[in-house]
Amino acid sequence: MARWPVAALVLCSAVAALGIFRQAPPEAVRDRIVAAAIPGAERLSIVAFGTSLTERALWPERLGDVLRECGFRGASVAVRARPGAGSAEALAMIAKDGTGARHLALVEFAVNDADLVDGVSRAASLANHRAMIAALRARHPGIAVLLITTNPVAGLQRLKRPRLRAYGDLYTRLAEEEGASLFDGTARWVAAPGWRTALPDGLHPDPEVEAALYTRPLAGMIARIFGRSCTG
Repeated sequence: MARWPVAALVLCSAVAALGIFRQAPPEAVRDRIVAAAIPGAERLSIVAFGTSLTERALWPERLGDVLRECGFRGASVAVRARPGAGSAEALAMIAKDGTGARHLALVEFAVNDADLVDGVSRAASLANHRAMIAALRARHPGIAVLLITTNPVAGLQRLKRPRLRAYGDLYTRLAEEEGASLFDGTARWVAAPGWRTALPDGLHPDPEVEAALYTRPLAGMIARIFGRSCTG
């Protein structure tokens, strides 16, 4: 990953403290649903690639249970995520995922790509994600791809990621240009009253609060991607 000098972080922190960089909340939920090329799966095999936000989350495990309410006979969610990971590691993560068939890939790397110290430029992030989507489709023909924007950040973490919203916007662009689906977790967080209290360290959300925000909306979206609907 590209390394930013400490001086750049200090300068950006000072500017952010003056309010020049603002994390404007999305005006509306920007979900996007693209029908799966192979919609008839009875048992879904899902893989989630991402950062510590996905690695420590409860929603991947709970997602499988809720999807059974949506007409699937079963669903498994394998988590291939690592604290500190960014999109530059995506191809290596795919290679380590094994050879089993996958119906759906969930992707979230924006929060670490946006880090001024350890992240990458937006151009590099975009290129890395395009390469990841291409590799997933080559490895698993017909796989559906669902990009996930995650929680805003607060405190020092916001100073380290003053343009996080812009990196999240890349997912909207990628979804449109690459024919992928998009789950707008950011908008859901911003709409939740007192969301900052659910971020003890400014970055990692309370897993229970996060699961309550994500699990059922994600299950409903996945069901629609595969031509089903949830009744629960």
